[in-house]
Amino acid sequence: MFGWLINGIVEALQFLNGIVHNYGVTIILFTLIIKLLLYPLTAKQTKSMKAMQDLQPEMDKIKKKNKDNKEKQQEEMMELYKNNNVNPAAGCLPMILQLAILIPLYRAILSLSDILTEESFLWIGTLTSGSLAEPDVAIVLVNAVAMIGQTYVTQKMQSGGNSKNNMIMWIMPAFIIFIGFQLPSGILLYWFTSTVFTAIQQYVISQEPLNKEVAE
Repeated sequence: MFGWLINGIVEALQFLNGIVHNYGVTIILFTLIIKLLLYPLTAKQTKSMKAMQDLQPEMDKIKKKNKDNKEKQQEEMMELYKNNNVNPAAGCLPMILQLAILIPLYRAILSLSDILTEESFLWIGTLTSGSLAEPDVAIVLVNAVAMIGQTYVTQKMQSGGNSKNNMIMWIMPAFIIFIGFQLPSGILLYWFTSTVFTAIQQYVISQEPLNKEVAE
């Protein structure tokens, strides 16, 4: 299914590695290129989240006024979104695209495992006998911390952080810890770079004045 994309990612990684001669740096550069290509979608997602936060008081009023009439509540919510050019589903596409890249990247790294077995980066493979093709405890924990930070930034923009959202903040880090020990370090290096860069993008974009042309 992802054959053509896997081959394209392998060729891209090999091309970048021919320039920097280190697959750790190669994966970071590859991640940054992907994030820059997805920047317009990320900007739309972030502006939509900020707009949703600004609309939260109005949304709360609608919920309270129509607490016994879910259909009416939904109608007024949709009208509120329409009047303010806000699409509550605007954040879905970037996440879907990220997953669409993550799966082929995993397969690409597996196909390069013979090469990556000899590759180290920072502490990965230098403090242990591991490599970018094998799991690494430290990168799993670093990813979990980074995901907590990025999710915190996202939740702050969405609703200011209530108890329900605070619970959500721990789901992805727990998921990463659960599956991270089974993934190659190269995948988690991509995930970490993407998470940090996303948090930076979201913060910078959220500081910009919000106009009325938010996500359609």
